This record gives sequence, structure tokens and C-alpha cells, in this order.
Amino acid sequence: MITNLRKVSRAETGRIWRLALLTCVIFIAALQHANAQKIKFRFKTDTALLNLRKKLFVEDSLMKKGIMQDQDTKKNYFTGYNYKTLYDWDQYFESIVQLYMGKPSTCIINGVTIFLDHQRADGLIVRAVPENRKRNEHVKPFLCQIALLVFDNYHETAWLNEFYFQRLQKYLDYWLIQMDGDQNGLSEWMSAPHTGMDNQHERAGWWFDRKSEGVDLNCYLVKELRAFATIAERSGKKNVAHIYRLKADRKAELIRTRLWDEKTGFFYDHQYKGNALISVKSIAGFAPLWAGIASKKQARRIIYDQLMNPQEFWSTWPVPALARSEPGYSETLLKDDLGCSWRANTWIPTNYMLYHSLKYYGYHELASIIAFKTHELLKKSGNREYYHSESGTGVGLDPFWGWSLLGHFFLYEDKSSFDITRFSRDGINLNLQ
Repeated sequence: MITNLRKVSRAETGRIWRLALLTCVIFIAALQHANAQKIKFRFKTDTALLNLRKKLFVEDSLMKKGIMQDQDTKKNYFTGYNYKTLYDWDQYFESIVQLYMGKPSTCIINGVTIFLDHQRADGLIVRAVPENRKRNEHVKPFLCQIALLVFDNYHETAWLNEFYFQRLQKYLDYWLIQMDGDQNGLSEWMSAPHTGMDNQHERAGWWFDRKSEGVDLNCYLVKELRAFATIAERSGKKNVAHIYRLKADRKAELIRTRLWDEKTGFFYDHQYKGNALISVKSIAGFAPLWAGIASKKQARRIIYDQLMNPQEFWSTWPVPALARSEPGYSETLLKDDLGCSWRANTWIPTNYMLYHSLKYYGYHELASIIAFKTHELLKKSGNREYYHSESGTGVGLDPFWGWSLLGHFFLYEDKSSFDITRFSRDGINLNLQ
């Protein structure tokens, strides 16, 4: 009798615990759903943002010129370029602009799927649409991060089906295998234009030189691998997520150790098929902060010895694409330069990455200064493609309605506790010593 009562008691206890656990699960799920809904409608209800949008009616009108259609897929996309080209990393920053401006998700999603629709059998995706068939440079690693902007802010996930998931994995593997020629864990740029910093050939070479294991490239890849792992995790592919998170961790450690120069206190590109760093001080060297890879000690040195140093990166209108100490620091194109100039010039997207990098590492006041200076630069010279770092004069396309419009939202972000650049398990570890 007593034994039977004890058995009943244990069984009943088990049911109570299971019921309590289920109740907790339901409560947590409901809370997460409520928080998701809160974030989902944030950009429709945030008073500060709505008021800011009203002031940006000129920019809103300009953006309408950026809606184009891909002739192959018949999908509409957004680009800041009046010559209609859809570029790779531009899309990440332009997606944030579209989101803040209250635009629908359609062109952001299409910006990802158009690239994936153009993928070749070996995984390569040419970095511009329409593609330049003479220059088969692989698309920069931002597609997964753009996908997460849609997931986390529009809460639309069904579009990234198994077909596109497999293509994302294949495009990442191309970076990790075909674009890591010596399989040392650090992928290579094909040229300076491939970096997006068209004329920084001192560090990345000319067409097809493939001389540089780019510090910026490998940092982008760390963030992209972690973004892909997050997508895989949310898709129920836990094993895939684990594998790609490990790949990100290994690459992060290589960057932190092999691309760091203790003497100068900065990160540099590394020679492909060589044993030395390429000692050109480019804004690319701040990318380990953007990816949350640098230790706190490394971050302090970079910020105090490089960023805040007027002999290096602290220009009249910070932050220039090259350090002031570099021989190539010039507001005009040098002999044999091509494309846009990434020398004594300030670009909004790199300022944006650096702004958030400073916030990640706790340098909030300095981040606010970058936000203010960037906003003032647009007030001074308007919506331009880029700006001279000394005079603040606007350069390039005029007017420009692409990623530079992000500069209008720096001060809004600086007053907000919400960080659109962060995603769950993005690997930014502020406990790094």
C-alpha cells in the first residue's frame, strides 16, 4: 500500500514538473513573440524616426530613382547608382536605409535572391548585376547579414527556402575553399576593386593580382559565417550551425593573432603566398572592431594610437580611407588610379561600421562624435557618394541616393538603445581582454 502510494506520488510529481516546464516554455515563447512584435512595429511607431522621415522628403524622392529591374529574373531591386548596377556590400547599408525610410522588404529580399539566382555551378557569384563577364570577382560576404535584417526587422523568413539556403552555403564555401588558395584559413581579395575600395592597390593590387589576404574581407567573413549559422539554427539545422560557428571562431583567432602588428598597434592585410603583413594603414584595419574580434587591449591601442591620432586617421572630417601618414593620402586621384577614390576621402558606410564598433567596445562618447561629424558632413555638402576628408567637399555622384543616406540616421541611432547591426549570437564578445 505504502509502495503504491509512493509510486503514485512520484508519477504525480513528474506530471507536475512537466506541466510547470511546459507552462514556462509557453510563457517564454509568448514573451519572445511579444518582443518580436514590438521590434517588428518599432519602425512604424517610433516617433523620433517618423519625424525624421518627414524631414527627408528630398531623400525619399531621390530614392525612387533607385528602383530598377533585373533583366534576367525580372525582379525589382534598389541601387544608389544612376548607372543601374546592383553592388554587393552596398546592399547591406542600403537595406538599412530602406528599412529606416519605411520601405517594404521587397527590394531588400530581391537584392539577396538576385545574386543567388545568378550563382554559377561552382558557387561563384559575380559581385555586380548586370555582371561584368571579364571580371569574375566573387560577391562580398554580406548576403546572410542582409537576410537577417529582413528576418529580425520585417519578420519575414519564408522567402529564404531550402533552394536559397543551399546557395548561401555554396557561396560561403567558395570563399572558404576556392578563395583561400593556400588553405591557411585566410581568404584573398582578387584586387583593390574587389575590396570595394577601388584604388587601394597598394594593399590589394590590380585586376586579378590576388596579392592580399584582406583583414576587412576575413572580418566580413567572420560576421557572415555567424549570420549563416544563425540562419541555419533558426531553420532547425543545428549541426550546420555548429560547423559554421566553428569556422567563424577559427578565422577570428587567425585574424586576432596573424593580422595584428604589436609594434604599430594596428591590423593589416597579409601577403598571399608570403610571410609578411602588408603595412598599409587603411580603414580596413578597423574591421576587427566591427566584427568584435579585437581584444579590449587591441581596441584601446587602435583607438588611441590610430583613430584619435591626428597624424594618422583623425582628419578634419574623419574618418579617411587611408591614414594621413600614408604616401597615397591624397584628395585627388593619383597616376593609374581607377574608380572612386579611397584615399584622403571619407565614406559614410565605413564611418557607420566604425561608429558601431566604438559602441560595441564601450567608447560611446567617441562614437557620438563620429555620429555628429558625419551628420554635419552631409549638412555641409549634401547627399554625395563620398567626401574629401580635409575640406569636407562632396565628391562622386551628385546627387547620390545610395548608402550615403545612412548618414542622416547616425544621430537617431545615437539616441536609441536599439542596435540594428546586432543579431543573435553574432559573436561580439565584449569580455575579450
